[in-house]
Amino acid sequence: MVNQQVILVVDDEPVILDSLSDILCFHGFQVLKASNGMEALEILRDQIPDLILADIMMPEMNGYQLYNRIRQNPDWVWIPLIFLTAKGAAEDIRFGKELGADDYLMKPIDAEDLIAAILGKLRRYTQLDQERSSPTEQIGHGMQAPSNVSDFPVDLTPREMEVLRHMVMGLNNTEIAEALFIETSTVKTHVSNILLKLGVSNRVKAVRFAIEHHL
Repeated sequence: MVNQQVILVVDDEPVILDSLSDILCFHGFQVLKASNGMEALEILRDQIPDLILADIMMPEMNGYQLYNRIRQNPDWVWIPLIFLTAKGAAEDIRFGKELGADDYLMKPIDAEDLIAAILGKLRRYTQLDQERSSPTEQIGHGMQAPSNVSDFPVDLTPREMEVLRHMVMGLNNTEIAEALFIETSTVKTHVSNILLKLGVSNRVKAVRFAIEHHL
C-alpha cells in the first residue's frame, strides 16, 4: 500500500541521507532531502512535510537551530521532529529535550526502530490534530473510541498491552523500560511474546497491526 505521507530528511552525510531515504521509500513514504538546516528551510517554504528527521551536527545550520526556526513559524510549528544523533551523546539529548524535541534515534539507525518511531509520531500527531479540529465532538458522533484489552483481537497480557502501546508511540526498548520501570531485558521478552502472539516478524508490523486495530 502506497503511503502518501511526506518525510523531510536532513543530514550532511550523503551516505546516511541516501540510506534513510531508501528505507523510507521502501516503506512507501515520499521523501524530501536536505544536507543542512538552510536547505531544509528552503524546502519547507515550498512544501510542508508530515514529519522531519534531522541530524544535530551539521554545517551552516545545525539541528537545534533548525528546530528553533521551525518552532517560530506558525505554519510549521505542528510538524513532529525526530533528532538523529551519535550514540551516547547524552548531553545532546538532554539539551534537545529541554527545547521540546519529540524524540531521538541513535546512529547507526536500525530500520525497524526508524519506521516504528515514525509511525508512532505520525499517529500521535494525527490524533492531536483531530482533537484540535473537533474539540467538542463526542465518541458517539464519529470518533473512534480507544481500544482496551477486551477489544483487542489478540490475547495479550496487560503488561504486553502497555509495551505495545509504547511501541506505537515510537519508543525503543530502553525508553519503554524507563517508562514502565522495568529492565530492558524484560521489555525484549515482552516484545518477543507480542510478535509471536500477533504472528508478525518484526516490531514495524506489530505497530501497524496495533494501529489498524485502533490501539
